[in-house]
Amino acid sequence: MRSRIKWVVTTLLFITVIIILGYYHARLLQCYEATQNNFYPNTITSGVVATGENTSTFAYPTSNMMRCRISEVNEDEQTSIALLKVHKTGSTTLSSILYRFGIRRGLSFVMVKDPNLHQFYPRTIDKSFKSFYPPCQNGKYDILNIHSRYNGRNILSRFMREDTFIVATLRRPLEQMQSGFNYYGYAKTLRRVGATFEDFLDRPQRYVPRLRQIMINPLQLLWNSMSFDLGLSDFDIPRGITRSEIENEPIYLAEVERFLNWMESEIDFFVISEEFDESLILLKDELNLQIEDFVYFTQNVAAQPLKDDYYIDDRLLNKSIEFSYIDNLLYDRMKLKLDRKKREKGAKLEIEIAELRQLNQEFSEYCLDKIETDPLLFGAVKILGNKLKKERKQDRCCYETAIDEMKFVKEIKQYMKNSCNSNF
Repeated sequence: MRSRIKWVVTTLLFITVIIILGYYHARLLQCYEATQNNFYPNTITSGVVATGENTSTFAYPTSNMMRCRISEVNEDEQTSIALLKVHKTGSTTLSSILYRFGIRRGLSFVMVKDPNLHQFYPRTIDKSFKSFYPPCQNGKYDILNIHSRYNGRNILSRFMREDTFIVATLRRPLEQMQSGFNYYGYAKTLRRVGATFEDFLDRPQRYVPRLRQIMINPLQLLWNSMSFDLGLSDFDIPRGITRSEIENEPIYLAEVERFLNWMESEIDFFVISEEFDESLILLKDELNLQIEDFVYFTQNVAAQPLKDDYYIDDRLLNKSIEFSYIDNLLYDRMKLKLDRKKREKGAKLEIEIAELRQLNQEFSEYCLDKIETDPLLFGAVKILGNKLKKERKQDRCCYETAIDEMKFVKEIKQYMKNSCNSNF
């Protein structure tokens, strides 16, 4: 009897301890959330500007004592920008740049109610509109940079200004496919049956049933996936069609040319991933911004290099072009446009690139302790995250530049709530 009473008392004490620990754990989480939600208060004593102001400064570490500042807005500055996020092309890094620019200008953002950043993909923007939070004023947003497929400037103008500057990112198609093949878990799945990326390119339809374990339509993230993100599906081009099939059918050739011409007329600027810094400097000129606005830490990069079976040679390149022909045509055409802009910029381009890289290096040395695996980011591979130095964790400028996209979206929602008085 005594042993039974002792067992009951011990059990009750154990349960009590668990409840107490759970209570204090919850309180700690609440404190953390409160700290995070206070990231954009109305007044900040550390030198960060209050919402809507343009005169305060951030501490900014450079040899010539430049400041991480909210520069004065000039009348020619572009403040309505749509970034069409194209998968595995470096769009997350550019997205971070636009987030920082927007909050320092007091601009409004397209924000979706669901915390899942990919909630609407592969739906088009017009199919996502009802799930946006309301804009701050005038029924229009200033910044768009969510994953949602593009389907026309006329659709975009329903909730953004007519003069919105549209930017998209592109990457060399073979590398973009290899990166996606690894990131989405396709490589790991096919490795179980001894298949490589090249095997997939040789006979993609053979492996589609197995890849449906990951995604219902596995080809949409590999076959001309950059063009698909930018609206290819609105054209009469069957999914999975190869280069040989396109070139042997005049109707398909005409549709591809129509799509490429549409891209040139719709998109104001294409950032080329392999020439990211060059693209940023030219984009700065297009938007009438300053180099300081484009300082960045790289985001969403795999922690480990691709496996040994990810090689590049002429044979593999030709197979990738056969499989994803439209992406290659799009990339080549927009790369030529970027090359023309570089020539027009002349020697000043290299000077400004060097300045941007110097700012990046000095800012990284000032802010970052190390780059480490970030467990909060999703995907089938480990992703690197930026860890701030202990003494820089309260530095707003460092925090905004280092924060990963999912955390930044949370901060932006709080910022919108404070500045727009919306029922977020």
